[in-house]
Amino acid sequence: MRPKAYAVAFTVGLSGFCAVLLTFANVQWQARIAANENFAKICAVVDALGLEAGPSSREETIDLFNRSVTVTNRGVMTVYEGRAGDRLTGFAFEVVGHGKYGPIKGILAVGAETQTILALNIYEQNETPGLGARITAPDWLAQFRGIPLLRDGAPGVVISSRSKGPNVVDGITGASKTTYVIEKIINKAIAQFLSGGMDLEELDLGLTADAVTRATPGYPKHLDKPPHLREEVKRPPFMAPPGAVNLARGKPVTSSMADEPVIGELAQITDGIKRSGEFDYVELDFGLQWVQIDLGREETVYAIAVWHYYKNPVIYNDVIVQVADDAAFTQNVRTLFNNDHDNSAGLGTGTDTAYYARWWAEIVDARGANKQGTPARYVRVYTHGGAGDAETRFVEIAVYGAASAAGPPL
Repeated sequence: MRPKAYAVAFTVGLSGFCAVLLTFANVQWQARIAANENFAKICAVVDALGLEAGPSSREETIDLFNRSVTVTNRGVMTVYEGRAGDRLTGFAFEVVGHGKYGPIKGILAVGAETQTILALNIYEQNETPGLGARITAPDWLAQFRGIPLLRDGAPGVVISSRSKGPNVVDGITGASKTTYVIEKIINKAIAQFLSGGMDLEELDLGLTADAVTRATPGYPKHLDKPPHLREEVKRPPFMAPPGAVNLARGKPVTSSMADEPVIGELAQITDGIKRSGEFDYVELDFGLQWVQIDLGREETVYAIAVWHYYKNPVIYNDVIVQVADDAAFTQNVRTLFNNDHDNSAGLGTGTDTAYYARWWAEIVDARGANKQGTPARYVRVYTHGGAGDAETRFVEIAVYGAASAAGPPL
């Protein structure tokens, strides 16, 4: 055999032998690898739920898990219920995503009252040592303890070094990709858990760089801030069932005014354009006013997003969102959002907080107590001007939901 042919044959033979060896090893060790991975998850659940401390062996940890944890299915989620005797101590569920260099897996535990986070435990990650890998550092994870699951009715946490608030955790310098993934998978898991295990995804508001003009930061110092103003800037994204669409796009709009708007046309409110330029808003008369959208027939609504004029920083008064079965709003009227803290509009005292009008929308959760969506045909949004005698100006209203199987509304 010539030297060249011998080298080729030897290389092929060696490669084949190595492939067989690796396949054999993988088959032989696959069960053990899976067992170790499952044990890491068990340890994370036990630790996050704060169960009895001190098991010194693998067998003791597994025994503690079997005695104190009940595994249940909640919709698409697997939920671990922790117990101390007959007392429910909390719930735990997985948070899973893909980081900068590989999968990130963890366990998030919440209190039995489902109001606050007990702990976050990351048991698998491949992030950069000293940067993204700090998501496993005890001092960083400790920030999640006691964080509220809901802030102004919106589930989720914010990981940011700039924003402030009770649901904000400091970010990690130099690990923006990693912390972005952590925030995203935590918020999805929280929203799914609170919705009974629904399959959810981040709601796409349809914002593009050329469609939105950001508002000028800050607030006029000579104006008094409303007592119910929410200070922090960033909010968690809204989670909705997959396939949610804007049911209001192109639907007819009416208002409380007998005449045409002062500026603009009502059709602009459902035209899909969310810019806040000189000709991109609809201005109504002074005083309490409303605009109303007819969806064409009853639809299942998950969320309603309201864009007021936001080119300048404005806080709008008496923002109230209602849905009803009839155009006169006399049948099955339901209030989904109300920031009228002093009942000046006469529609009831609201407990929702006020927001700066920014490039994002005020998002109203319309999934209701059962989290399955609110049936509605008519949507009405009230506003009574803005702080500092600002006019009532609407840019866009979007109603996100699942369109009827019978086809598009008439």
